Amino acid sequence: MTDDPAMWKPRVDSVDIGSLSEREQRVFANQVKKWGAPLANHQIYARVPSIFHGAQGMWRGLGESGHLDGALVTILNRRVAIINGCVF
Repeated sequence: MTDDPAMWKPRVDSVDIGSLSEREQRVFANQVKKWGAPLANHQIYARVPSIFHGAQGMWRGLGESGHLDGALVTILNRRVAIINGCVF
């Protein structure tokens, strides 16, 4: 992997958000409100709706379960991002 951020790009193209269901488009609209842009990894997950919904469900479940402290969920999120090659 290169250290040049201009060279960082996913190996898989992101999805056309306009082609998604209203439910999925709302997720991306909320990401734009919160972070200023859709999250790149979610754009790739959304190419396969079952994977997209599974990833969303995993993070929602971790947040709602109460089994992990919020700080630990944040660390887990960063670790998954690193494994996925996300430059967050």
